[in-house]
Amino acid sequence: YITANRRYVAPVYYRSLPKAKNITVISKNGVNAYRTESFKGKLKHYKLGTHLKVKKIVNYHLTSRYLLMNGSYITGNKKLIIQGNY
Repeated sequence: YITANRRYVAPVYYRSLPKAKNITVISKNGVNAYRTESFKGKLKHYKLGTHLKVKKIVNYHLTSRYLLMNGSYITGNKKLIIQGNY
């Protein structure tokens, strides 16, 4: 059966910056980096296991994006990235 009880449902997107300001790509297909927070202008593709440095977290509508040190944006989806070095 399906529930929406907060005790059993977790958010899909990160809402905070990692303490060490590092994230790791965990998606087997990798993630893309974009020029803007609305994901326009694809810049680069990061493969599984890539470690990235984060400058800040940006809220975009109901999702969150990470602004990387190089000025590009990637997703804050917990199924695609994880906070820390893994």
